Formats: sequence, C-alpha cells, structure tokens
Amino acid sequence: MSLLLLLALCAFGATMAFAMVLGGWREALAREVQQAAAAPGRPVPTEGLSLVIPARNAAGTIVPLLQDLHAQQWPKELIEVLVVDDGSTDGTAEAVGSMMRTWPGLRLLTATGAGKKEAIAQGVDAARWPWVLLTDADVRCRPGRAREVMRVLQEQRPDLLLLPVATVGSGLLQRVQCDEQAALAGVAAGTALQGVPQLAYGANLAFGKEAFLAVGGYTGDRWASGDDLFLLRRMRKAGRAVAFLAHPEALVETLAEPTLSGFWNQRLRWAGKMRGLGGAGRWLAAAGLLLPWFLLYVTCSITLEALLPVRPMAILLLIATAWLLWALPVVALVRTVKQLMAAGDTGREDRSGALGTVLSLLAFSCYAPLIAVASLVLKPKWKGRAL
Repeated sequence: MSLLLLLALCAFGATMAFAMVLGGWREALAREVQQAAAAPGRPVPTEGLSLVIPARNAAGTIVPLLQDLHAQQWPKELIEVLVVDDGSTDGTAEAVGSMMRTWPGLRLLTATGAGKKEAIAQGVDAARWPWVLLTDADVRCRPGRAREVMRVLQEQRPDLLLLPVATVGSGLLQRVQCDEQAALAGVAAGTALQGVPQLAYGANLAFGKEAFLAVGGYTGDRWASGDDLFLLRRMRKAGRAVAFLAHPEALVETLAEPTLSGFWNQRLRWAGKMRGLGGAGRWLAAAGLLLPWFLLYVTCSITLEALLPVRPMAILLLIATAWLLWALPVVALVRTVKQLMAAGDTGREDRSGALGTVLSLLAFSCYAPLIAVASLVLKPKWKGRAL
C-alpha cells in the first residue's frame, strides 16, 4: 500500500468518525427541540427564581436587559433580580437605582470582592429563592425565558441547566461570529444531551443554589473568567445532574464584536481559559481544530508521480469524500441550531445560506489554531483585569 493511499484512508476514517459524532449531536438536538415544542405551555408557578447579573461598566446595556427581565412571564412575587456591581465607573449603579424606585423585585449589590466570579458568588449567597439564573449584563432575552427555565427546573430538577446563547450581527465579521457561536451552541447542546456536557455559557446558565454551594462555587479558582466552564466541571466531578434546554424562548442574544481587535481579544480570552480545563474534551477539541489541516496536507500530497502508480480514482474519491464529511455535518449542525434560535422570530431568519456557513467554517479553521497558540503567550485583559 502506498503512503498516499494510506493517508487518504486515514483522512476518510478520521472525517467519518467526525461526521458520526456531529451527526449524533445534531440528532439529539433535533429530538430535544421537538420535545420542548410539545411540552406543556405554562408550568404551575410553585417556586421562585433569583436572576443574578454580575455587571461591570454596563451602563449602556443594563437598562434594556432589565426591561426584558421585568417583562418575564413569571409571577412578580416569585422572581427577583440581583445586580452585583463589580466596581463600575460609568454609571451602572445609577442606572439600576433609577429602576429600583418602581420595581420592588430589583436589588443592587455592591461587590465586596474583585472579578466576575466573586460577584456571582455574592449574588448567589444573597439570593432568596432556591433556583438561580445567571445573566450577563450585555444580553437581551425573550419574555418566556424565566417560564421555560422554571418549567424544566421544576419538572426535571437538574442541579445545573445549560441554556443557549445566540450571537447577532450583520457585517461580514459579525456573520462569522454568528456561525461560530451557532456551532459552539451545537457542541454544548449535543454533548449535554448525550450525557457528556463539555461547554456552558455564563451569559445564560441556571442552577440550584444548594448545588452551587455544595460544590464550592468558585472557591479556589484563579482565573478571572471561565465561570461557566469551571462550574460545569465542578458539577460533573461531584456527580451532579446536568441538563440542556433547547427552547427558543430560553435563549439570550449578545451582539457580535464590531472590531477585529475586540474579536481577537475575546477569542484569546476564551482560548486562555480552556488551558485551565483538563480531561478528554480539550484534546478532542484540539483534534477537531487540526483535522482540516490534516486534510489539506493529504490533499497537497497528491502528485502525478505519487498518484498514477496506485489507484488514482480511489484516492481522489477518498479525499473528496473526506472533505465533504468534514464540512457537511458542521453545516447541518449550524443550520439546526439557527432554526432553533429563529423559531417564532421571523426577524432572526438566517439568509447567509449553507455557502456562508462553509466560508465561516473555513475562516474558523484558519484563525482558531493561531489563537490557540497565541493564547499560550499573550495574556489579554478582560473588563480591565488581567486573566
């Protein structure tokens, strides 16, 4: 067997396994979407919910978010919103205070520690209800979010409930981020629904207060970010139940980074916190990033001299099929996630098509390894603090 044929077979086998994994995630997500759509519309309000918002210099985004939370379809007497001001200098506290005068369920706490994790822990400690829903200060949400979250919390009673996040934007750079976020949401949903959750979003995350305190919250964590992934790891290590809610009303939306520098720094931060996580998930993620580069290497190894003495058509067919097995499952997963996110909102319909998703995938394959390597030496600041 020639080296080229062996490489082609390896490429085909690797992408076949890749396609099967992603296909399983997509099918699990599609089933969950159907089940969520068929679930009873309105749960019986028997328990309360505390929404915790760690906020730092969020004066420009906190008011629209609080308006969304005030409109939640859950009894006002069974819901509270706690904004933990983490050293803001831009009038965040004043913006919250102005709304507190007409909203008894809104509370403002001044962070006694430094950093997002300390702010979250303080908010959880002050929460009066047994269920906590985390919300970043720069997102928007739909009125049915609390209702759908409480439906699952009351019926299934998971210790940790993972929830979807959608990135929105209209420019080329923003569309790449939208596709990237949809793919990551597919990974988060698929792995969680198959019982091996790997990703979580701090912008949209619910848990039991008792479970959070039982696993130690963020005690001992030295990273400024990563509140979502580190809490997920602690919950899994403690054998706590983790669920995922695939319902369009439960998602939150965040704006894509408008500049290249913001895009770069955000991904450096994400890549940096992954170094603090162990387990097989990190190595599988690395393999996924390197897979298209391996395919490119095999493709560039094709020469007439190497191709003609062996089975040329078989080799070409194997490599072409490998590229399809790499691209098509990602496109299918992204499209499934986008259909979930756009459900019931015609303004969110995606018009970029499969070709746009493929282009985003190619772009991601180029910049993701560079960011992974850069994160080993570059330490960006986040919210004015070093990671």
